[in-house]
Amino acid sequence: MDDFKTYWGKSARCGEQLLDHPLVFHSLDVAACGRLYLEANPALLRRLACWLGIDADAALKLLTFALAVHDIGKFSEAFQSRQPEIVRRCFAEPLPQRLDDGLRHDGIGRLFFAWLVSEGRLPGELKGADVDVLAVILGASFGHHGKPAADPGTGALHTQLNDRMSHRSREAAFEFFGWCASTFAFGRLPVGHDEGANLASWWIAGLAVLADWIGSNTTWFPYATEDMRQLPLDHYWQEHALVRARKALTETGVLRVPPKPYLDVVTLLPRLSAFPLRPAQVLASEIALPPEPQILVLEDATGSGKTEAALILAARLIDAGCADGMFIGLPTQATADQIYERVLADIPGWFHDPSIVSFVLAHSARDQTLGLLRRLAAVDDQLRDEADTATLGMTEWLAQGNKRALLAQIGVGTIDQILMSALRVKHQSLRLLGLFGKVLLVDEVHSFDPYLRKLLLTTVELHAAAGGSTILLSATLPCDLRVQFLRTHARGVERGLRCSRPASARVRRPVDSGEGPRVESTSYPLLTQWAPSMQRSVAEFAFPAAAHSVRSIPVDYVARLEEVLARISLWHERGDAVVWVRNTVGDAIAAWSLLAQCFGDAACTLFHSRFAAVDRRRIQDGVLRGLGRDSDAGMRRGRIVVATQVLQESLDIDADQMVCDLCPADVLLQRMGRWRRHPRDDSGNRLPAGAAADGRAPSAVVVFGPDRDAVPDSAWYSRFSRGGAHVYAAHGVVHRTALAIGNRIDLPAQFRTLVETVYAKDGPELPECLRTAEDRALGTASAQSAHADNNAIDLGKGYGGDRWTADERIGTRLGDSIEAVLLRVTESGLEPWACGRCDPDEDVWELSAIRVPGFWLASSESPPVIGDARIAALVESLTQARPALRHRLVIPLSTGEGGAATCEFAGSSRLRLSYCDRRGLFRSPG
Repeated sequence: MDDFKTYWGKSARCGEQLLDHPLVFHSLDVAACGRLYLEANPALLRRLACWLGIDADAALKLLTFALAVHDIGKFSEAFQSRQPEIVRRCFAEPLPQRLDDGLRHDGIGRLFFAWLVSEGRLPGELKGADVDVLAVILGASFGHHGKPAADPGTGALHTQLNDRMSHRSREAAFEFFGWCASTFAFGRLPVGHDEGANLASWWIAGLAVLADWIGSNTTWFPYATEDMRQLPLDHYWQEHALVRARKALTETGVLRVPPKPYLDVVTLLPRLSAFPLRPAQVLASEIALPPEPQILVLEDATGSGKTEAALILAARLIDAGCADGMFIGLPTQATADQIYERVLADIPGWFHDPSIVSFVLAHSARDQTLGLLRRLAAVDDQLRDEADTATLGMTEWLAQGNKRALLAQIGVGTIDQILMSALRVKHQSLRLLGLFGKVLLVDEVHSFDPYLRKLLLTTVELHAAAGGSTILLSATLPCDLRVQFLRTHARGVERGLRCSRPASARVRRPVDSGEGPRVESTSYPLLTQWAPSMQRSVAEFAFPAAAHSVRSIPVDYVARLEEVLARISLWHERGDAVVWVRNTVGDAIAAWSLLAQCFGDAACTLFHSRFAAVDRRRIQDGVLRGLGRDSDAGMRRGRIVVATQVLQESLDIDADQMVCDLCPADVLLQRMGRWRRHPRDDSGNRLPAGAAADGRAPSAVVVFGPDRDAVPDSAWYSRFSRGGAHVYAAHGVVHRTALAIGNRIDLPAQFRTLVETVYAKDGPELPECLRTAEDRALGTASAQSAHADNNAIDLGKGYGGDRWTADERIGTRLGDSIEAVLLRVTESGLEPWACGRCDPDEDVWELSAIRVPGFWLASSESPPVIGDARIAALVESLTQARPALRHRLVIPLSTGEGGAATCEFAGSSRLRLSYCDRRGLFRSPG
């Protein structure tokens, strides 16, 4: 009797009819997706097999089995009773009543397997298997909803299971479990590879999430007809599940396609044919790249073409068989957009047929994802009380566009998306799976705080353990940090290799033994390379600086705001394009307000991170048009841009005159890279390539900060800027910077020496009054690093644990901001802020996204309560209809008599937020 075919697994209402899809069919749909994905990714299959200590064919069968039983917990009455209409229709005899205490079906599945083991009821095909290893593998499959299933513990397993699953349903589940075991006969089973299984479990979990997403989508897996329900399982598997899965995987774009062979730089990046290659690009095209996972650290000046050099290295690694895709991680959304516009226009030409390549820009409505998002984003599963079903969870996740890129063959996005592959956050395993087989390219590494840096080190290690290669770009890195990245990559490689050996053959080295690659060169610019075959040696390539980056920057240090404003007034009257980079949004708004009063709103642009995405994009595009590479004298004349750090990271702009707030040396050098970046004539028109010199009148970069000649006290920096003193808490580093820059900076000669002087532990003696702030900053950095360790996954322990949460709860950045979305209150209800401000086919929700400082809400209710009851009810209704809004702060803005858009939150401490498309989001007096 095929009683197990009676149980339902998926449901959806079509008009008045409630449809269902048999649980066993859905299980095979998912197994087919996972199996074919592995067959199409032989490198992943070989890696998992190696860690499990079995051959690839045995691993394919074992993992197909694991995916086939991923929903075994749905046989429980606790799950089946959630659709009583289907139960009454399908079961001749009513199912017994059982406890439904909130334990999800994934946790019940894990409980069912533990019960089978305790009762000695494993099918014969699994006899002799290491049950601990098998539990790790199946546990990863049970965790297919993005985080590990609940651990049943070891006590009273029969009672726990019987409370939720009757004898009748247990036997049905056991019959299907046994059918899967016999159908996917394993051959050799893993024994004694517990450490390898723990490591493999992270990627198996990601495979289970992806297979469940696709196998749950009715675009390819329509619900079974009455005739189909009569089919034997082996017939359904061969003629339906596998056939549909093959079509689904092709159409989603999750499968990678081989690129054209690498020929030369100009063929790879045709844009570079118009100019001589920069030295970094020449070196990237010539160095030997062994066919093994490696790390490359490229340090060169801003504007030196190192991003293109990194793309050359990535393409050559792909050509050498070290990877089959690439992800570029940037520090901000603005840089991600800029890199796409400036560099990646050539990448579709890397493939014979770019129309079948998934190619994604995160954070932008200009995505070129071919099929994946549209196919997967349809909510077709309306299961009561199971809000985390595959399709709904997938829709919510994919609706946040900054997370799509890791599934694409070529992706660009913020660094946050890759760092989440190292955090105990929902869908971590899927991000990790998306990184497999890719070159990980991270830009602006010097800009990361200790928390971000620690997470990046963890990400580099886990990527290396899976055989991945990493390219890191920076204007310059302190030597000890360069060593950290190299040794972390080496430690990951060693972990991956060690887990591939039987337990008896493993040699565990002390992690902190000091062994690993050693660097020697202090040259600049520099490319550092390490691969396993080099052992403790490192290849270090010094190369010439790009001709245009060899320059001397005069510095005028100014301590009075009035003098800064006078300089800007003079420059503006002369028609110069002026940029002032401030340390905080608050300082930028204050400066912009002063300048706009003097010179008018039309002449002054404010650019910071606290704008809705649609407005931020508009402002960024305007800045790039007015001050970018191709701007002319007319576009530039009299432009004043006041900005924060969003301007200094990879934006290709060119200021005639610049003011920089005092900040640490590495940050200051990055900002100065936007000063006279492109040679121009005395009017501001760009000179042709190869021009001898810039034609603009001699000038200096103004550094605005506290008096550097005065004897500092403990408030030396905080008096200058309270917010800046918080952002750059190592006041000793800031003070050293003020003294070290002198009146002139020679580049690139001083890139490394300046940074090493400022950050060296044995650097210039600090004034006693600044040591407290410095010690406090060091303590904070240590605490941030420890906090990152606490939040990060532990590869050695395997996919599991109970300290997991939704991805909005553990951030990749410590306490700096909260994801929010702006809405406009209209007569008919609520609409996204971006409505009417973007193209009709763009995502108005993503373009209405904004980030809010966490400290603004520190004294408010959690979650904040909207003061207007009618608007609060509208927001509640909207969040119910759009699950993607559940974990974001929703800010409904009402336009008042003065034209200002405001929102008030109630509570013990009232909070009033206002928004202006020129000023951004700000707190206003209540």
